[in-house]
Amino acid sequence: MATIGCIKAHMGDTVYYIAKMRAGQLVDSVGFAMEMPEWKEMTADEKMQRTLDTNRVVSEIVPYIIEDPDKFFGSLIVDIYSGFEEMVFESVDEAVQNLPVAYRFPLKDMGFLTLPGSERLIALDGQHRLLSLKVAIKGYMGLPADTKISPSWKNLEPHPEIAQEEISVIFVEHRDTMKIRKIFNKVNKYAKQTSRSDNIITSDDDIFAVISRVLIKEGEPLAPINGIDIVNWKSNTLSQRSKHLTTLSAVYTISEAILKDEKFSTKMLPEEDDVENALDEVRDFWSVALREIEAFRQYIELTEKDRPVSYLRETNLLLKPVTQMALAHVARMARAFGLKWEDIAKKINRINWSFENELWFNILVIPSTNKKMMTGKESIRCAGMVISYIVMGRYMKKEDIESVREIIRNARNDQEAKLPEMV
Repeated sequence: MATIGCIKAHMGDTVYYIAKMRAGQLVDSVGFAMEMPEWKEMTADEKMQRTLDTNRVVSEIVPYIIEDPDKFFGSLIVDIYSGFEEMVFESVDEAVQNLPVAYRFPLKDMGFLTLPGSERLIALDGQHRLLSLKVAIKGYMGLPADTKISPSWKNLEPHPEIAQEEISVIFVEHRDTMKIRKIFNKVNKYAKQTSRSDNIITSDDDIFAVISRVLIKEGEPLAPINGIDIVNWKSNTLSQRSKHLTTLSAVYTISEAILKDEKFSTKMLPEEDDVENALDEVRDFWSVALREIEAFRQYIELTEKDRPVSYLRETNLLLKPVTQMALAHVARMARAFGLKWEDIAKKINRINWSFENELWFNILVIPSTNKKMMTGKESIRCAGMVISYIVMGRYMKKEDIESVREIIRNARNDQEAKLPEMV
C-alpha cells in the first residue's frame, strides 16, 4: 500500500491526480506500455508509437540526467491499469475538521491518494524518461531484459543518488481501454516539437548552437546591419523578398561542417578555451567570406542602404543557404590542405553562380522552370566537393577527384561527362 500527496482534477470526463514521486519509487512501481496485456492486439501504428528507442535513452537522455545539474522533466502520465477500484482519495477537507472557510474550498481537491498495493501502473506518456531514470539509477542492470545490448552499454554505472530526484506524475484511472488509448494518441498527436531554430536559440550544451548565437550578436560577423537581421533566426527558410542573408539553421550546419574534425559532442559543452578556439574558426569563415566574396559584399552594401536584395537572390546561388553550407565544406578542405581560406574565397568569385549555369543542375539546382534548390546533407556534400575541385583541384587526392567525376556524371546522367575547369 502506498499513499501519495496529490491534487485531484478533471478535464472533460477524465478525472486525474497530479502528484510527485521519488525517481526510485517511480521506476520500481511503474511499467511500460508494451507490458499491457492487449499489446499484441494493437495496430502496427500504435506499437510504433510505443516502441522504446533504447539507443536514444542511453546516448542522450541518461547523460542529461546524470550530468546536468539543471535537468528538468515534464510530467509523466501514468495509467492506473488495475487496482483503481480499491484506490482511495481523501481530501484535506475531509480529513481535517473545522477548517477555516477560506481554506475549505481550495483544499477539497488537495489530499492523499492511497493505492492498494496490488495496483498495476503503466507509463502512458514518458516511457523514454522513465527508462532513462531507471538506467541512470541502476546502470546497465536498468536496461530491459530483451534489449539488444551494445558492448559499450555494459560500462553504464549506477547512480543511486538519482533515486532521490522528485518527478511530477499525473495518474489516470484505466476505466475504459479505448479512452486510455485515445488519451495516449491525443497527447502525442497534439504535442508540437520545438523547431530547429528554437532548439538552437535555447541550447546551452550544444557548442554549435552556442557558436551560432554568438555570431549574430553585436560586433560579430553576422550581427544586424542598421537594425536589419542578416540571419533569419525565426525560420529555416528564406522567401524571395527576404532581407536576410542566411538562416540560423544554416549557420549551425556551417559550424558543424567547419568543426567536423574536432568531433565535438552536442550533449555537453567543452572547456571554455576549446569553445573560444572553435568560435574563432567559424568566425574566421564568415569574416573572410563576407569580406572577400563579391556576392556577399553586394548583399551588405544593399542592406546598409536598406535596399531590396531580391534580385541578387534571384540571380546568384551564393545568396542561398544551401550554397553557403557547401562553402563550409570547401573551407574545411582548404584547411586540411594547409591553404588560406582567404585565398580560396577570392577564387570563389571566378565561378559562374548563375541559376542557369548547367554545371549546378542536379547538384545545387533542380533543372526545372522554378529552379528550386536541392537540399539534404548529400547534396550539400556533393556541391562542396565540386566547388573544392574547381578552386583547389590540384591539391586533391585521386580518389577525391574520382568522387567529383562520379558526382558530375550522375548529375548529367552521362558517363562521358567531363570535370569542370579549375580556376
